[in-house]
Amino acid sequence: MRHGVRVFVTAPVFSVIAVISIAFGSGANVAIFSAVDALLLRPPVAVSRPDDLLIVGSRVDRGIGTQLRTSYADYADIRDRSRSFDGLAAYGFKSVGFAAHPHTPARIKVAALVSANYFDVLGVSLQIGRAFLPDEDMVPGRDAVAILSDDAWQREFARDRNVLGRTIRIAATDFTIVGVAPSSFNGLDPFTPHDIFLPLAMWPRVMGTVPISPLDDRSLRVLTVEGRLRPNVTARAARAELATIGSELEQTFPATNRHHAITTQTQTQMRLERRPVDTRTLVLLSVLSVAVLLVACANVAGLLASRAPVRAREIALRLAIGASRTRIVMQLLAESVTIAVAGSACGLAVGYAGIEVFRQIEWPTEIIRYPTFEMDHRTLSFALAAALVSVFAFGLGPAIQTARLDLARAVKTTDMNPSKRRRLQGRHALVAAQVAVSLPVLTIGAFVFQIFQRELNAGPGFRVSHIAMARLDPSQARYTIDESRRLFERVLDEAKRLPGARSAAIASEAPLWGLEVTSMVPEGYHLDDGQTGVRLYNTSVDESFFDTLAIPILSGRAFKNTDTAEAPRVAIVNEAFARHYWPLQDVIGRRFRLGSAQGRWIQIVGVARTSTYIYTGEPAFEVAYFPFRQEPRGNMAVLVQTSGDSAGLLGPLREMVRRIDGDIPVFDTQTMEHFYEARATNINGLAVGLIGALGLMGLLLSVVGLYGLVSYDVGRRTREIGVRMAIGAGPRRVLAMIVNQGMAPAWVGLSIGLVLSAATARALPLLVPIGPRYDLRLMLATLPLILTVTLVAAGIPARRASRVDPTIALRAE
Repeated sequence: MRHGVRVFVTAPVFSVIAVISIAFGSGANVAIFSAVDALLLRPPVAVSRPDDLLIVGSRVDRGIGTQLRTSYADYADIRDRSRSFDGLAAYGFKSVGFAAHPHTPARIKVAALVSANYFDVLGVSLQIGRAFLPDEDMVPGRDAVAILSDDAWQREFARDRNVLGRTIRIAATDFTIVGVAPSSFNGLDPFTPHDIFLPLAMWPRVMGTVPISPLDDRSLRVLTVEGRLRPNVTARAARAELATIGSELEQTFPATNRHHAITTQTQTQMRLERRPVDTRTLVLLSVLSVAVLLVACANVAGLLASRAPVRAREIALRLAIGASRTRIVMQLLAESVTIAVAGSACGLAVGYAGIEVFRQIEWPTEIIRYPTFEMDHRTLSFALAAALVSVFAFGLGPAIQTARLDLARAVKTTDMNPSKRRRLQGRHALVAAQVAVSLPVLTIGAFVFQIFQRELNAGPGFRVSHIAMARLDPSQARYTIDESRRLFERVLDEAKRLPGARSAAIASEAPLWGLEVTSMVPEGYHLDDGQTGVRLYNTSVDESFFDTLAIPILSGRAFKNTDTAEAPRVAIVNEAFARHYWPLQDVIGRRFRLGSAQGRWIQIVGVARTSTYIYTGEPAFEVAYFPFRQEPRGNMAVLVQTSGDSAGLLGPLREMVRRIDGDIPVFDTQTMEHFYEARATNINGLAVGLIGALGLMGLLLSVVGLYGLVSYDVGRRTREIGVRMAIGAGPRRVLAMIVNQGMAPAWVGLSIGLVLSAATARALPLLVPIGPRYDLRLMLATLPLILTVTLVAAGIPARRASRVDPTIALRAE
């Protein structure tokens, strides 16, 4: 190792290039791994033996992903019948109105509704106090007890250890604090940290006055069930038992359980399936970062191989005095370790810079938060593994090649002087591979940039400026549906009278926040066998919604204030809905049934322009808008169009609602400009920047590799070049010869890269499900860039060769 360090120091140019190459390759992978680990792989903290836990439930389509969910009634049946688990714990979460003191205004918090055995099944020990007792989960609405998260304990009570027994107000109901969860545990959902834990039996109370029976309705599949396997019980055996239980429930309750088989999945599988867009983006970034690391390893391998002739006599002397070839390979690998360690140390700095970029991601809501991106022990372990892999990736081949020299010839000369083909074949192949990988990486970056740039230039399809937003949940103040409807009408009237307000509207889901998902049956539409309906994305809005957000009605009419519960049921659909179910037809007056074939008829009275609903670049969703007086929702967003700065209206809007009723939680108060920037512009710009940076890293490393190859070739052929120039070859001819020979592996790499890019074109829609199909012309757009930089890389040492003095070259050894 000491000798490896000396070799490292005595060849500074080679060492710096090698270290920078490994730093770029390993640093990119460290940064991407930190994001993949936080969003997909990191196990729940403070949970005992998380690998023994399985999620149990039926697959439920949430529109942009699937999850295993159960109803409370199904959970009770599974818990009582299953023998494969030591325990089955159920939990769900809901945003609730919270007040640390009974007479303070309500603020929004996330409450986890958990079964009494929740902490026992997970193996989580509380900091202070106790977990829930079994009888506190038996009688609906009886036991109003709560456990605080460590964050809530800190923010609301400054870690006062006398907090046990105090009363807090949740959903206009007094709860008694009985415990505090450990500091490292905020629930099992990485995107929705839980502030409070409540018994599942209190679910009806925190639902407010929503007209559903969450503990009785088998169709309400919103609970997650975690089961801890018994010793010596395999996951396959547990799935087989659950399949039998699910079949029995289907036969017993066909109206609610048909086509709802019960199965299991791990936490990682759940995260992969729940947010497929995020998963595919992370997969794409991971593939690109691995490609950059491979290019970096190929670059360093080429540099090591180019040094083999220089070190031929040294290796020959080692062999002559008794060193075995295995010992020589070990020594050369030890030298590679010094490069890998130095490169990985610098790579940690590159990775940390990448993690800081990820930390800029903001989810503009008080409910959902991104997990923390950290340079923790898992990330450092990955960095160490990447360093070890890179040592063998770039060091083993050159080490074996160097150790296989001709001893007699090497002792006589400083050049091994093998045949020309053997001399350059390996290094040419490495350069060709680098260029071949760089082309699809750059092409993907150009494609993603083009997609997002086009989407941002086209706009989201709704007004993004001069809009103030706030979200209200009157159900948390015990409002009935009718009372909520009247409240929102009053809020709208008073919002329109606020100074600077031009118009106001309400919607159950703000733009770019999401959509409700239900099923429907279009009139005259043929369903497949066994299909009871098709997916319908929907939202409830008032009659001012389309004008306030500047969403044009293309045909038919907007809603009216006469579209009440007593009037005929109506809906407005978007263009994608109309084209999908009634192409080339007038859809005004068409009908669809909500729910199933036995649901009520709803008549289409208008067609709105398709806009962006969930994320920028999304495929066209078929969306229906319902008038909120006919489809009231307990939780809605208030949108106020302003004539001036919308930020100045946020405070008056919040205070206006609190004057009406201080028990109503007002949350996610922000401007549409801020929301759109965080939800669309920033995160898309970050994705494009990361992909572009990975592509440029790969290209830069390829250029360095080509430059090193041509420089080595020029140094090796100095005498030959001198002879050529002495017998009449001009500088231009020498320049053209060196450039042509240097560009040969680049041309091979470009040819392979075009094939790889074409293959990527087929796979890319699976990884990036946005926009149109892959544009093959983008490959041609990146070719001039790659050709230019490769010509420069080959031309600089070639130009130096063309200026060789023949007399000096002929005297050189």
